[in-house]
Amino acid sequence: MKWVWIVGCLALMIVQYLIYQSIKWGSEDHKWQEWFFKGSTTALSALLAMYGYFSQPSAIRLLIVVGLCVCVVADVILDRHFLAGTVAFGFAHLCYCAAMVSFNPPGVINVIVFLALAGLVFALYPTLKKLSGGKSVLPYVGYALIISAMLSMAVTQRKLCLGAALLFAVSDAMLLFRIVKNIPSKKYDYVCLGCYYLAQFLFAVATVI
Repeated sequence: MKWVWIVGCLALMIVQYLIYQSIKWGSEDHKWQEWFFKGSTTALSALLAMYGYFSQPSAIRLLIVVGLCVCVVADVILDRHFLAGTVAFGFAHLCYCAAMVSFNPPGVINVIVFLALAGLVFALYPTLKKLSGGKSVLPYVGYALIISAMLSMAVTQRKLCLGAALLFAVSDAMLLFRIVKNIPSKKYDYVCLGCYYLAQFLFAVATVI
């Protein structure tokens, strides 16, 4: 039965994602439809995680459910208020971090990976500050550190969680590069958001199997 839920969720997510992209890149402006399909695609992962939680209740699964539900909200508000969306995503990633720490507490390797990633974030700080146009980049640096923590925690977790964390990092890196380089490519956007939705799906699957 669980595989029916998993395969069904993935199929519906693919359909809704393609509808969302067709609206987003369409010739007409349908913002409300765009926001609906963007958020509801993530909501399908949240529903799958809820199925996993109610099948086998645990604090770890509940944290992933909460993280996914927050991401649904973040999906919608990100386009309207980028900073608020970033903060919401940061909270969701903290939920994922907490779930992973509860499942498998961090060790030396996790600390080493985090320090290396944090060093990269601070190395990029002058560039980010230059691109900010005088606005504070500290919230985004904080978000990058949370992503770094999630990725470093995932190194010693299940492969599903590691895959999800890696895809999140790739998606966020592509988004940053797109903003910096002002890339209007449709194919680039498909890959960037595709990595994001697949990451959410993998976290949801981790609650089921």
